[in-house]
Amino acid sequence: MRILPAVLLSLLFLLAACKNTLVDPPPGTAPGAVSKGVYVLNEGMFGDPAGARLSFLDLLTDSVYFDLFETANAGAHLGSLGDDLEVYGDRIYTLMSGSENLAVLDTTDHALVQSATYAGTVPHDLLIDPLRNSIYLTQLFSGSVARVDLTTLAQLETIPVGANPQGMAFANDYLFVCNSGFGSGNTVTVISAVTHATVETLVVGDGPTRAVVGMDGRVWIACTGNAFGTPPTLGSVYAVNPISLIVEDVVPFPENLWGSIAAGTDGSIYLLGVTSGSFYGGPVHRILSSSLAIEMNFLPGTYYSLAADPATGRIYAADARDFQGDGELFIFEQNGTAVTVVPTQRGPGAIAFRY
Repeated sequence: MRILPAVLLSLLFLLAACKNTLVDPPPGTAPGAVSKGVYVLNEGMFGDPAGARLSFLDLLTDSVYFDLFETANAGAHLGSLGDDLEVYGDRIYTLMSGSENLAVLDTTDHALVQSATYAGTVPHDLLIDPLRNSIYLTQLFSGSVARVDLTTLAQLETIPVGANPQGMAFANDYLFVCNSGFGSGNTVTVISAVTHATVETLVVGDGPTRAVVGMDGRVWIACTGNAFGTPPTLGSVYAVNPISLIVEDVVPFPENLWGSIAAGTDGSIYLLGVTSGSFYGGPVHRILSSSLAIEMNFLPGTYYSLAADPATGRIYAADARDFQGDGELFIFEQNGTAVTVVPTQRGPGAIAFRY
């Protein structure tokens, strides 16, 4: 979808105007216990031992809070390279791959409740299975997934998968693990959440990186393609039936994809492309799941991470701004109308919602 320069200027003007409606709380303050809003786990710079930072957009007061963990824990830090984030019950689970630790915070005051370090594993993505009191952690360079006790954070077992596993999705008591191979992999390992055994290995496009369960109940897998392969391959998205474990649809793209994917409440699937010359993401593309039609550049820009609010359907796309400083979080309605843009900290990555 081509966007004319005049339309782009109008969009930028609207977003700039929306910025002025935000409240800027004094440094060192924290959101109230009854707040609802959006958490962003900011990665920080590579090699910075204290780079991972947690920020929060309070949707009730239109306030943005930085350094939630530092404020609540006497200046202590989460760790290095904040990669994944999940809110479950009254707890926030934050995963840092650089410092290889999982920190659990209380949603009331963001105080540290529990933590564990998994040395030598480079944990990259997390997924919680509360029914079986488990957390799954992909181990980026070990070709495995760790199952961790949700209560104690002790590692219970290691499950072999493919090379460089990253994103996961959970459907029909199966765990779907994307074996990215950093572009050279092309499989998804399906693990039974009951027996913890591998039940199927699906062949998909090159570089399966993230997965999400759509409103149609299917597991949608974003494959980046392999720009450095011989020959190079382009991105694609695969839709898997979680009951039969069969690939039902394949949506090829005319370019490589970044890997981030989100499921809209309207049935659409959103994913990030790659901006030419950038190493930090791309525009938001949209798949209409009913027809599998693609809307390229549905939201123009260079976005590093992506999420869809399951309550409102709004789309949240974060711009890392080349890691040259603090990032920004852009918020859109499902139809692409700009809502607002809010500041984040350096390297906005994982996004989670609190209600």
